[in-house]
Amino acid sequence: MKKQVILVEDDPDIRELIELILTEENYEVISYDRTRDFRNDLGNQRPDLILLDIMLPDGNGIDLCRELKASDSTRHIPVVLMSANYNNIPGNCDAEGFIAKPFDIDDLVSRIRVQVA
Repeated sequence: MKKQVILVEDDPDIRELIELILTEENYEVISYDRTRDFRNDLGNQRPDLILLDIMLPDGNGIDLCRELKASDSTRHIPVVLMSANYNNIPGNCDAEGFIAKPFDIDDLVSRIRVQVA
C-alpha cells in the first residue's frame, strides 16, 4: 500500500515539482495551496506525513503544525516544515523536521522516507 503524503505549498512550481518527485518515489500525494482547503479535507485523509510550507497566503505553517500536534486525532502524524526564510525555522511546534528552500531533491526524499518508515 502506498504511503500518503499531504503537501501544503502555495507556490505552484514547487508544489508540482514535489508532487512529481514523490509520485515517482511511489507515494500518494495530496496537495493544497491554502490552509483553508487543507483543514476542510483533513478529516477525509489518513496521511503518513504532512509537508508544510511555513509562509502561506492564508495562514502560517508553524501555527498549523501546532494545531496538528495539539489534536489527539493528528498528533501522531509526522510534520516536516519547509521555508526559504531561514529566520522562520520552527521553534516549538514539535515538527519532526525542517527543509530549507531551495532544497536538494535527494535530501527531500531521504527525510520523507525516514519519517514514514
